[in-house]
Amino acid sequence: MRLRPMLSRMSAMTVLSALAIHLSGCDRAEPVPQASGTAEAVTAESAAAVPAPVETSLAILPKAVPPSTSRDPQEVLLSWAKAVSLKDWPTAYGYWGDHGAQSGMTLDQFKASWGKLQQPDLEIGKGDQEGAAGSSYYTVPITIIDGQRRIPGEVVLRRVNDVDGATSEQLRWHIESTTLKP
Repeated sequence: MRLRPMLSRMSAMTVLSALAIHLSGCDRAEPVPQASGTAEAVTAESAAAVPAPVETSLAILPKAVPPSTSRDPQEVLLSWAKAVSLKDWPTAYGYWGDHGAQSGMTLDQFKASWGKLQQPDLEIGKGDQEGAAGSSYYTVPITIIDGQRRIPGEVVLRRVNDVDGATSEQLRWHIESTTLKP
């Protein structure tokens, strides 16, 4: 699965959903235009009542997003991939264990290494989850596509199973290791 086309579709769906929610709360006499998935559905008359479209560029998304704490490793991986595709290196770094320290680099070193990517797009394969000695692991093949460059590898996410005394940092899915070398 390629990340950029998926994010574009997700952004468009998010904008349409937000617009529908916004309009459903209006107390107006005229009917709200029904979304049909095409721009032609909004007539010139109803266009005046509809707010201007929201910019859907990935560039407007916030840069300082804390790493996902989802219990779904695929969701965490997609959030990390989004940070990489946006070149949001502090967030991508934070997906590593110990808030980035397990990457074996400082944040500045991480930025220098991963910052070599010009326009990263990620292909994410099917992941496998397994458990061992009190932890769960999620391993997935990933290819970073950066212009003509293809960087294949895998990412291993890990979390401690729900055991007494485990910290929130241990319980969250985080990157344990990767063979990706940008």
